[in-house]
Amino acid sequence: MKRKTAEQIQGAVQSQYERFPYPPPLDAISSEILEGNGFMMGCPSREFHIYWPSLPERRDLDILIAGCGSSQAVQDAYTLPEARFTAIDLSQTSIDNSKRLMAQHGVKNIEFHQMSLYDVEELGRDFDLIVSTGVIHHLPDPAAGLRALRKVLRRDGSMLLLLYGRYGRDSVYLFQQMFRLMGISGETVTEEQIAQMVDLVRNVPPTHPFHLRKDIYNDFRPAEIVDLYLHPQDVAYTVPEIYDLLAEAGLSMQRFIQQAPYVPRFSGLLGHPFYEKVDRMSDREQFAITELYRAGMYTHTFVACRDDRPEASYRIDFEGASFWKYVPRIRGTVNQSPRSDGRPGVEITVSGHGKFQTEILLDPAQVFLIGRMDGQKTVQDIVDELSEHHDGETARSFVMGALRDLWMFDVIAFQIPAVRSRPARKETTV
Repeated sequence: MKRKTAEQIQGAVQSQYERFPYPPPLDAISSEILEGNGFMMGCPSREFHIYWPSLPERRDLDILIAGCGSSQAVQDAYTLPEARFTAIDLSQTSIDNSKRLMAQHGVKNIEFHQMSLYDVEELGRDFDLIVSTGVIHHLPDPAAGLRALRKVLRRDGSMLLLLYGRYGRDSVYLFQQMFRLMGISGETVTEEQIAQMVDLVRNVPPTHPFHLRKDIYNDFRPAEIVDLYLHPQDVAYTVPEIYDLLAEAGLSMQRFIQQAPYVPRFSGLLGHPFYEKVDRMSDREQFAITELYRAGMYTHTFVACRDDRPEASYRIDFEGASFWKYVPRIRGTVNQSPRSDGRPGVEITVSGHGKFQTEILLDPAQVFLIGRMDGQKTVQDIVDELSEHHDGETARSFVMGALRDLWMFDVIAFQIPAVRSRPARKETTV
C-alpha cells in the first residue's frame, strides 16, 4: 500500500474534522463551569503553580490553544476572562462551533485562526502557556509540531500536552487496522457503515482486548467512532518515548498533570520485594515501570517547557534549604470525605486520577497539617505551629514526609521562592 505524504495526511485529517467535528460540539458550557465549580483539565485559573511554582499567581496570561476543536478554548476562556486566548484549528467547522458557543456565553477574549499547527509562527506572537491536548499524536511529524510550538513559547512558559498511551489503546489499533483493510475511511464513511462499525465493536469475541477497555471506549456517537477508529494519523506513546520526543523537540518534562497514577507506591507495587529496587530508580524509570505494570494507560497528560528554562523555576526540591520557604496549596481536584474504615481522619481522592482512582487515608495529625495550608503559610510556619506541641526535629520530619506524600498524590502544589525576575514580554507589531 502506497504511503501518504504529510500533505495528504493533513488534508485527510482536515476533511474528517470538517465532516465530524471533534470533540462533538456542545449545546452549552456545563453548569459546573458556569457556576465556578468546575474547570477544564490543567486550567491555570486553578492550577497556576503546577506551571509556574516560582511566580506569584496572575491571570493576565497569553494562552495559545493549538487544536481548539469545537469548545475547548471557549470553556477555558470563560473560566479565565482576564487572559488573552489565541485558538487555532485546521477545521473551520470546529472554529464556527466554537464561535457560536463563544457568542452564546458572552466570551470576548479569544481570537481564532484556521491554520496548521506547523505554521503557528506566522501569528507573530509568543505565549505564556500553550495547550495542545489532542493534536500532536495526529501529526505526520510530531517532533516538528512540538518544535513549531516551542518557537512561540516564552522562555519561562509551559505547555500542557496530551498524547495517546500505547498500552491502553491496544484494542483501538486492532480495529483501526481491520477497518483500514476494509477500505473504510473518515473521508468517505457513511452513516450506515458507522452503525455497522458500532455493531461489530460491541459484538467482538470475548478474546478481544476491547473487553478489558470497554469502560473507556463506551461512547458510540458517530464523531467518537470516526475519531477513534478511522483517524488517518494516530501515534501512541510510552513514557520513555514521551521523554525522547520532548528531547528531540528541545523541550523538558516538568511533570505529569496528575502524577500519582505513574508513581509505583500508588500502583500496588508497594510491599512487593521488587519495590525497594524500583524506588531507587529515576523518575523516568519509575514511571515507565508503573506504566508497564498497570498496562492500561490510554492517554498521558503532562506539562513541558523549553529545555533552556531554568530547572530551579519548576523543580520541587524536598532536600534543598529553600524547601522550608515553600508555600503548600491544596489543588482544585481534591475531594475529602470521612474515612471509609470509620477511624478518625479523612479520606482523600483526586478527581483527575480517572480509572486509576485510589484513595489515601489521613489520620488526625495529617488532617491538622492540611488545615494549616491557607495559601500563605510557608512550610516553616507550619512546622513552627506544630513545634508548640512536639519537638522541632519531630515536627520537621513529619511535615516533610507528609508534604512529600501529598505532593506525589496530587493533593497539593507548591509556590516556591522566585529564582529570577520575569523577562519583559516580546513586543510584536501588527
